[in-house]
Amino acid sequence: MKSASLMTREESTTQPVVQPFTGEEESRIVALWNRCLTRDPITIDTFRRKILLDENFDPRGCLVASLGGENVGFSLAIRRKHPYYGAGMEAGKGWITSFFVHPDFRRRDIGVRLINSSEEFLRSCKVNEVYVSSYTPNYFMPGVDIDAYVESYELLKGLGYKKHERAYSMGRSLLDLDYSAEAEQVCESLVARGIEIVLFEPKYIASLLDFLSVNYPGDLFRVALEQLRTDPNTDQIIIAVKNGRVVGFSHYEDEHFGPFAIDQSLTGMGIGTCLYYKTALFMKEKGKRNLWLAWTSGHAKDFYYKRGLRVTRRYEIMKKELR
Repeated sequence: MKSASLMTREESTTQPVVQPFTGEEESRIVALWNRCLTRDPITIDTFRRKILLDENFDPRGCLVASLGGENVGFSLAIRRKHPYYGAGMEAGKGWITSFFVHPDFRRRDIGVRLINSSEEFLRSCKVNEVYVSSYTPNYFMPGVDIDAYVESYELLKGLGYKKHERAYSMGRSLLDLDYSAEAEQVCESLVARGIEIVLFEPKYIASLLDFLSVNYPGDLFRVALEQLRTDPNTDQIIIAVKNGRVVGFSHYEDEHFGPFAIDQSLTGMGIGTCLYYKTALFMKEKGKRNLWLAWTSGHAKDFYYKRGLRVTRRYEIMKKELR
């Protein structure tokens, strides 16, 4: 791709063109993505799986900016066309899950044109509030990385986007992880109350899905359902059980920890603490060297911090009302 310094006089005065993705640009857009979103590179397979094959994908919301014949920017806007498990259609909500402009072509209003065009598409779909970006299941970042993508963050603020929620990626090494006195005591107290933390078995399929569909409809339910469809004998799920009924759940995939959930009527008993340690230690036994989670927020961040995890990235989930 040409740098700005190599553009001809004719190209330098050309107005950027924003058009829907056609498929012809696929490899160029992935290369541009990796040039711009350096902390979040993707492959062509990921582009196809998480964008083109998303059931809510609409080419009118997948926008490519070109200048002088070069692809220089991209934006992806989504709204639900199909209900999402227990979350339904989430009518009126839309998301911008990624956008970027080549560094050599910034400050020419290309990013502004992309965002404005994304909003225009979402308005046409009766969206009245747009988020950047807490869309599930196929998000790339929970929001804007306010350290890595400062220019994008400032551009969005200038266009009226405001903080909705702060989110954090966190992680820790598993090499020095062992039961703490706290964890041992908490897990023993749970056993005395008839609560066990155990590796998932297929006999708990119905109870687990019922627990999640009632208490955590949406993405947590989806993660468990898809994992069980792939492997009903999975060892990537740890559960809390009381009187034969699932009351807590944690999941890991390779070194990624989460999602994680407990019955809200049983909070304060230490189920979360014991679930976390049992899962983390099982990951260590399986040869995992690190544990990381994609994002967390609020009191959950404090929970993980007390257990040795440290912040690795800071995000801001941003929101704008479309009038």
